[in-house]
Amino acid sequence: MEREISFSAVLHEEELDGKTVFVAYCVELGVSDFGDSIDESLSNLKKGISLLLEETPGKETLLRKKEPVLVTRVVL
Repeated sequence: MEREISFSAVLHEEELDGKTVFVAYCVELGVSDFGDSIDESLSNLKKGISLLLEETPGKETLLRKKEPVLVTRVVL
């Protein structure tokens, strides 16, 4: 049976070489990736995290936390 792993992802838009891209950031691992769409950025992030966990399986424990992640915008 394959294990199910979940992670929190924060998404935002960014300009890259004059083009809008979507950046997906994994809060628990501090890993990010991007794509031309939200789906592509999440797919790329999943692939990156899978590769990271293959190389450093101990980091999987960081994804076992089930507490909700709260995200907010703070104005200075």
